[in-house]
Amino acid sequence: MKHYRGILVGGFLMLLLIVSISATAQDLEPVTITYWTDPALAQPVSLPEFTELAAFETWQAEQFMEMYPHVTIEVRGLDWPDLSTVVPTALAAGDPPDILKDYLGRTSGYGNQGVTVDLYDLLPQEDVDDLLPGLVELYTINDELHAMPTYFWNHAMIVNLALFEEAGLADLIPVDDRDWTFDEFYEAATQIQAADIGVEYPYTLQVASEQGDYDFHAFIWGAGGEVWNADCTPGFDNPNTLVGLEFVNNLYQEGLINPDATTAAYADQTNNFFTGRSAIMGGGMGVLNNTIGNAITNGEVTVAMDPVIVTYPHVEGEVSGLGVGPSGFAVFDKGRSEYEMEWIIKFLLFLNSTEAEQTYTVNNAQFPARSSAGVPLADDANYALTLELIQERGTENLGLACSGFGEVRVSQPPHWQAMFLGLETPEEALAALAEEAAFILDQ
Repeated sequence: MKHYRGILVGGFLMLLLIVSISATAQDLEPVTITYWTDPALAQPVSLPEFTELAAFETWQAEQFMEMYPHVTIEVRGLDWPDLSTVVPTALAAGDPPDILKDYLGRTSGYGNQGVTVDLYDLLPQEDVDDLLPGLVELYTINDELHAMPTYFWNHAMIVNLALFEEAGLADLIPVDDRDWTFDEFYEAATQIQAADIGVEYPYTLQVASEQGDYDFHAFIWGAGGEVWNADCTPGFDNPNTLVGLEFVNNLYQEGLINPDATTAAYADQTNNFFTGRSAIMGGGMGVLNNTIGNAITNGEVTVAMDPVIVTYPHVEGEVSGLGVGPSGFAVFDKGRSEYEMEWIIKFLLFLNSTEAEQTYTVNNAQFPARSSAGVPLADDANYALTLELIQERGTENLGLACSGFGEVRVSQPPHWQAMFLGLETPEEALAALAEEAAFILDQ
């Protein structure tokens, strides 16, 4: 009887607490928060009930609104191409969201414009201290924390080892140290194409938009070149940049890259890989676990598939690092009251708690920004391998926090297209880009 009395008393106390919270919430002034998100969690691997853009984020918002009924959260999901157009348009109209989750390569532009709030003034110090110091440094622009990092991705090559095994060419893939030279990569590409097993263009690529740039830039890094120098000046005049550019252009001219690279979308790239028309593509843990994993589940993969991570190739004697890029939550300066900002930050911390970061990184195979989130995929051999490669090889400078990054980034695809189509030589493409970049940075 005592046991049941304890349950009844505990239940009564819980009911009083709920009533107390509800009464308090009813006394609070209503707040509406707008939250726009990227599609990184549109199909989380361990949460199959969420299959549409922003469905997961809407579920998160509903949880917060249940706890705080006076808060209304309006969620909007944006596809990758829309993030570089819809958000700037909203800013120009004076109506951006309160919170935006997006890639540093875009949010840094907003930080440089001075349209985000300084989160150093708003976040509890213990939350700032919990973030990886290197990410805090990247996100600090003009001495202000322009956004709160949540996770970061890596970029490497993914090779379908099963196709090379089918062709009797598995020994050409460096599954031991994951490292190869330009010459070794070229040999593997030419031989898998000649093996007559359906691989039409070994490496799949797109240069129709800036979204494919790291698949392209990695060859430049492998030659010892730079797109951005450490001082945030463009590296288009670096002689080694030309070497990397000439190599990837030769791959295209020799038919080792899909001929529609100048017009292809990302879905065309993945379709080439899923159907065996290509055997190699750019990607990282997110592509390996999520993109390919979901495609297998959805029946989109029509060939034997054994994807392995390999670093991008490099010239003899040059060791290139991996591209890494973080995403985070930017809060736009909309002149909200102190009270409204208090609830915006409360929702931000809910979105970017330790537990939330663990959920994100498990479901999009990225790496958490909070130290307290640990290593959520520690049992994943590829996850551990990627961390090891990053530690051994280092990372490449993507220029993400540089002023003018976004504008310089979108200026490049037309020149890569022109080069592939024979309208510009690699030298002419780099010269034109150097001139355009100088103009952009002088504005």
